[in-house]
Amino acid sequence: MKKIVLIAIIILNTSCVSVKTETYEGEPMISILELETSKDSNYIKANEWMVETFGNAESVIQFTDKDAGIVKGKYMMYSGQIGTQYSPAVKSYFVMITLRVKDQGAKIEVDPINEFTITNYMGNKIGFTPEMFKSLAQELIKDFTLNMRGESKNDNW
Repeated sequence: MKKIVLIAIIILNTSCVSVKTETYEGEPMISILELETSKDSNYIKANEWMVETFGNAESVIQFTDKDAGIVKGKYMMYSGQIGTQYSPAVKSYFVMITLRVKDQGAKIEVDPINEFTITNYMGNKIGFTPEMFKSLAQELIKDFTLNMRGESKNDNW
């Protein structure tokens, strides 16, 4: 009897998990801002925003060039989970964020790096979807816009 129950549990566990990979067909999420501030002030605000937004050790600024007005980094948009005997592993999801600044302007680009992996486990979808990417990218863009239109922390100290 124990063998039958064990076999039934193994069959149920293996048949209740499926993994689907989706690719993002769209363009990177981009927003261009018209500002009233200088390139130097815009660069400082953009760089500060990136540092404050990249709140964990896996999100890293990979390139900065003040003369060109560019700050670029890899950002962990979705934190995955380690698999256990009761749930499957889910990979973290990263995007590339590029900030470009000039006199009276700034631009943010949020670009997916890899494919989206969705695991169907016991009737629930686990993982990061293209819809989640779009929603979180819009939140990042909104936050960047508010930061760039606000006063620089460097101006008043």
